[in-house]
Amino acid sequence: MSADPGPARFFSWSSDDGRRLETVRVVMTERGMRASGYLVRVGKLSFGASYSVLCDAAGRTRRLTVHSDSASTERGLSLTRTPGGPWLDGAGKSPPMPDLDLAFDVDLTASVFSNSLAIRRLGLHRREGQESVVVTEVDFPDLNVAPVVHHYRTLEVTEHGARLRHQGPSGHHELLVDREGFVVDVPHLSYRLR
Repeated sequence: MSADPGPARFFSWSSDDGRRLETVRVVMTERGMRASGYLVRVGKLSFGASYSVLCDAAGRTRRLTVHSDSASTERGLSLTRTPGGPWLDGAGKSPPMPDLDLAFDVDLTASVFSNSLAIRRLGLHRREGQESVVVTEVDFPDLNVAPVVHHYRTLEVTEHGARLRHQGPSGHHELLVDREGFVVDVPHLSYRLR
């Protein structure tokens, strides 16, 4: 079987107020998905960040690397999870993180794209249903890591994608995703640029 990458996809989102921008390049193969993106936020707490996410063929996140810069701090984070194993920091110098054992997805608090990870893994863009999942949440710009429960419920599936309701620590909102499960719109928060 060939592991040649398929065509790359490039997505960009803007917040409704234009103060937050995200771009990501996604490459999917039969072995999984690789995404590399950039985030910029301007305002009370301005920062810039880059990230890369590697998922296996089942959609489980296997590796996350993030670099974040702000006026007061510069941080880096690398997390890796082996199949059936615990999450470890990239250097392998810290002990395993057992609090994250149930997390197969990551959520970057400033990222629209990362909402797509659990939705795609669970297939919620193709069927009506609901799921509660533990995710490895990474906040910005400090890159603190914690396990957090997110709830997803598919409200409607159409020929163009799906409409879901999402609830997490920051509240609840609706998500519109395309037929592949990538976020198109978070009404009143962010939208994908065409």
